[in-house]
Amino acid sequence: MTMSAPIGPWVASTIAAPDVDAVEKSYVEWLDHRVVRRGTVSEALARSWGAPKLAGAKMSILEPDSGKQVYLRVVENPHPEGFRPLTTYGWASSELVVQNVDALQERMKKSPFKIIGPANDLEMLKDIRAMQVVGHAGEVFYLTMFKKNIEGYDLPTAHSFIDRMFIAVLATDRPERVQSWYKQHFGIAVGDLADIKLTLLDDAFGVPPRSGDYRLTVVPFRGRSLIEVDGYPREARPRARVDGVLPPGNALMSVLVDSLDGLKLKYFREPTLFAEAPYHGRRAATVLGAMGELLELVEREAA
Repeated sequence: MTMSAPIGPWVASTIAAPDVDAVEKSYVEWLDHRVVRRGTVSEALARSWGAPKLAGAKMSILEPDSGKQVYLRVVENPHPEGFRPLTTYGWASSELVVQNVDALQERMKKSPFKIIGPANDLEMLKDIRAMQVVGHAGEVFYLTMFKKNIEGYDLPTAHSFIDRMFIAVLATDRPERVQSWYKQHFGIAVGDLADIKLTLLDDAFGVPPRSGDYRLTVVPFRGRSLIEVDGYPREARPRARVDGVLPPGNALMSVLVDSLDGLKLKYFREPTLFAEAPYHGRRAATVLGAMGELLELVEREAA
């Protein structure tokens, strides 16, 4: 892929939550995000997402303390029975860049977030250190710091203690399926696959630590952002959802594209202009990705 690729960076991660107020409060108090807008989901936006029953649902939009316009959006949404994070296909996590993951871990011990992956160096890249938490709505966050600049990697800088999302983690039965989808629609070259150990997923699927082998790849976007694609074991299932609303937890990811015109994609609704964040007068439309995940495409320039 070259930097002229038509997609990236991320502009929002949408969390579907039965209790918007509790989730908003946790992001303000513990993730250093501030509310930029409270309101409700319009009928046009609900239909754009393929979730018409969400018209009128409560919604909160927050930005990081750095002021970067990469938002966490919380939408009132019922959860199906039996939902467990990190066990189903689709969006698995939003990954935020942070300044000091060990100090953050000490803070999180007192928070409503559950630490599901203690701070650790990545086996493949020791200069990357990360932890993982799960929140009120079963939403998962990876919280990641870079000890130094890593040659050959275009990585973001945290300009606040907890800064913007730069990776969306996608769970799949076959990473090649996801690679092919992004190559077909956005011309992103297929990258290497690696077999790695992920204790986080061992715990989620109830197998002994370091007993699973998980296939991983990345799909690089513009703007120091990407998708981490995790190959899940056979025990994984499609994510259940209540009819007419969003999937539970990490529900929908929004990304900039050069243009919605000419993409050979089937939108839930024709591209529509929305005034509020994260759109700011730009057109947006939502599609189903390779694993049935909701991907919202937002045009780079305002109409």
